Parts: sequence; C-alpha cells; structure tokens
Amino acid sequence: MNNLKYILAFLLTSSLLFACDRQANKNSEKAGENEEVVKSKNVTETISTDIDKLGKLLDFSTYKPISVKFKYTYIDNLGQNKRISVSGPSDYSLEALLYFDTVTMEKFYEFDRNTEYDAPNFKKEEFNFDWLPNDIREELLNSNPNYHGHPDFFFGTGDNGKSWYLENKILIRKHTN
Repeated sequence: MNNLKYILAFLLTSSLLFACDRQANKNSEKAGENEEVVKSKNVTETISTDIDKLGKLLDFSTYKPISVKFKYTYIDNLGQNKRISVSGPSDYSLEALLYFDTVTMEKFYEFDRNTEYDAPNFKKEEFNFDWLPNDIREELLNSNPNYHGHPDFFFGTGDNGKSWYLENKILIRKHTN
C-alpha cells in the first residue's frame, strides 16, 4: 500500500513537470516565430516583430504603432575578449519599420505642418535596410525625390535618430557614435 502511494506521487509529479515543460517549449516557440537572433563574437543581431521589445528601445508613450519589424545590432566592447585589454563603450544600431493607421499618420503630418525645423537632408538610401520586404523597399526608392526625411520628434532617439515617412509607415534609424 505504501508503494502505491509513492508510485502515484511519482506519476503525478512527473505529469506536472511534463506539462510545465511543454508549456515552456510552446512559449519559446512563440518567441522564435517572431524573432531571429544571430551571434558572432561580440556582435548580436536581432530581427524581430515583437512590438514590446521595440518599445524598450523606442518611446511609444505618445504614438504606439500597430505592428513593427526591426533589426537591433549590439556590439559588446566591454573587453571580455582576451585580445582586448581595455574595455570601451558598447555600440548599437537600430533599424525599424513602424506601421500606423491613417488617423495616426495624419497626426504626424499635422505636427509637421505646424513645426519649424531645419530640413535634415537625409538620403533615402540610408533607410534601404537589407531586411525590408521588397514592396517597402520599392515604395521607399520611388518616394518623392524632394523629400529628405524628418528628425525623430516622437520616439526618443535624440540627435542620433532619423526618420523617413512612407504611406502609413515610418522608418527609423538610430546609431550610437
């Protein structure tokens, strides 16, 4: 009788652990569906559609996109490599595609009409990210030749941020240095 109690307890515990493990695997599969991470030496590149992750890199408190795709490249210069004896600041770059509804895009244009700023003179080629879908690249390359981009007024990238408006989309580029 005592053995039966131990066997039942073992089976119940095993079933519980198996169920938890399956749930953890499902969660990691979900993360894998919308994210690709490549590590090479001290460089980590992440391409993702996770709006919450991008919300940790950009400020969405005023305008939150309806969907995103981005590439975040992190270069770890902390000197943990044996060949590098002196550590330096780590660098990163961010390339992002933000999708907005028509009403929200109109708010960006309204702000633009009522704000004076120096034209940033960006080149559209700076926003031709290698991971962009072909239709977005085509829209970018065929955009108005007299348009030269916008400073980032809304997403907290500061002086290192650049933006390019497309139809219901904004491309963001930010680099440290």
